[in-house]
Amino acid sequence: MQYMSREERLLPITSVRNTRDLGGYETQSGAYTKSHKYVRCAGMDNLTEVDRQYLIDYGMRAVIDLRSSAERQKEPNVLIDDDIIKYYSIDLFGGGDAVLVPQNMDFKDMGDLYCVLLDQAQPAIKEVFKTFVQYPYDGVIFHCSAGKDRTGVIAALLLDLAGCHEYDIVKDYSESYENNMEINEKLEKMLEPGQVRYLYSEPLYMMKMLNHLRDHYGSSQEYLVKIGLTNEEIDELKENFTF
Repeated sequence: MQYMSREERLLPITSVRNTRDLGGYETQSGAYTKSHKYVRCAGMDNLTEVDRQYLIDYGMRAVIDLRSSAERQKEPNVLIDDDIIKYYSIDLFGGGDAVLVPQNMDFKDMGDLYCVLLDQAQPAIKEVFKTFVQYPYDGVIFHCSAGKDRTGVIAALLLDLAGCHEYDIVKDYSESYENNMEINEKLEKMLEPGQVRYLYSEPLYMMKMLNHLRDHYGSSQEYLVKIGLTNEEIDELKENFTF
């Protein structure tokens, strides 16, 4: 049995919040997602050398920064010019001035936002998954500012692609708020007054996105094919993420 508990998925990284492995989830076919393959986290602007070395030893060789240019300029990722972990910048919101939430998309709550991202951020999501394809055997980290929304959409697509149970996908998403307790006050200052609700990771939000994915695209595999990945690339992603 290759199941991992929540505590086992949380990496002992002290300088970056919400850092956790997507491994150890059982799939509907009885396989398990691999650990040391995909790691999600919040902003990496305070990453220490000790924690950087831990990530290298953990097998990480690429990092995908999903934030806007405004966020990156204010809090640059420490790994931008790293000689071991290659840095990629892919703005999932597509608006250079976005901070935590987009300025150019219409949404009522975070669940609506995730649905909008599936529909409107397809070129960026394609680029993220094309980058994953470049690292069939190495580990890849991906993050935004809180490691919850943009990061959560990508994580959910990965877990769904692997065939994980929906309740595990929702549970993985919902852990972010508690994991970010130490930085929620800092994150709240980045929002407009009255927007603190955007920091929540209510299970309903991810359920809404998954329902939208099923209703409009069928599955993560069908979605990724629609936005430009080949079935061969997708099969390789699944093979390298499960065992």
